Amino acid sequence: KAEMLAVMGRTYQRLSEADKALPMLREALSLRRRVLGPENEQVAESLMDLGVLLREKGDTAGAEPLLVQAVAMRRKTLGREHRDVAEALVELGRLYSDRGFDPRAEPLLREALAIRRKALGDQDHDTATSMNELALLLWHKGDLVGAEDLFRQCLAINRKTFGEDNPDVSTSLNNLALIAGDRGDFAAAETLSRQSLAIGRKTLGDKHPDVAIKLSNLSRPLLQQGKYDEAAAALQEALQIAIAAFGDQHPAVANYKVNLGRVQLARKDSAAAEPLLRQALQIRLRVFPESDWRIAVAKSLLGEALTSLGRYDEAERLLLEA
Repeated sequence: KAEMLAVMGRTYQRLSEADKALPMLREALSLRRRVLGPENEQVAESLMDLGVLLREKGDTAGAEPLLVQAVAMRRKTLGREHRDVAEALVELGRLYSDRGFDPRAEPLLREALAIRRKALGDQDHDTATSMNELALLLWHKGDLVGAEDLFRQCLAINRKTFGEDNPDVSTSLNNLALIAGDRGDFAAAETLSRQSLAIGRKTLGDKHPDVAIKLSNLSRPLLQQGKYDEAAAALQEALQIAIAAFGDQHPAVANYKVNLGRVQLARKDSAAAEPLLRQALQIRLRVFPESDWRIAVAKSLLGEALTSLGRYDEAERLLLEA
């Protein structure tokens, strides 16, 4: 029964129906603990499933103890170099990455990549997944050269494994678009983003949260090239997808509102930007620690909007905090 609940829960999760998945994964964990005892590989699997779902819902506080337990349990029951240990390390590393520049993320992701290279080889799909996660972290740290090298390796493996029409190929193209944008090649970034979005729509459908990520990332080079209407339309669609999937208080919703606020500021429409940035700031204050860089970004942009609206005292306070 627990196995069937776990399979159904993971399936609903992949369909972005978290509210259906959550009770199934909770029950699977409870059953396995009761029948199999507190330390068992199937218990570790359920801890992983539930932790990943909570992280995707934006509940990093609820997810962390589950994923920490899963890592410890798999290390104890399987040994430190098992491929399932690497899977748990990746998920815990993703959680710490979600929180910003958490120094715990990088050693976990590097350990997972080393395990997968040794156990599976350099051309395995799971190895490519670890490359991708480490590359994202390097990108956030500003190491464009290191990130791009791993993203290109990841793309080559995914194309070889799956062909062109696959969500992982879409993700690799999307990530290379981020690098191109940061290098200032906005035309190349737009081309890569559009390729990524087209594959994402074809393989996942128009309402999947991963498609929202691609739409938001496409807005970045569009904004830089002054294509404000197209950028705003992409972000409005991303917001609709994210709110339908997660509700209106999810960190992804805050991200898309921040990006739409940027577009409105570029259009010189600070009155439209202000409510978007206030809503995004409130979500981020609830989700992240007060010192997180994402809160600083929202305060800075809101301060910019208030400055242009002539509300200098409030703007100054926010800008100094940022």
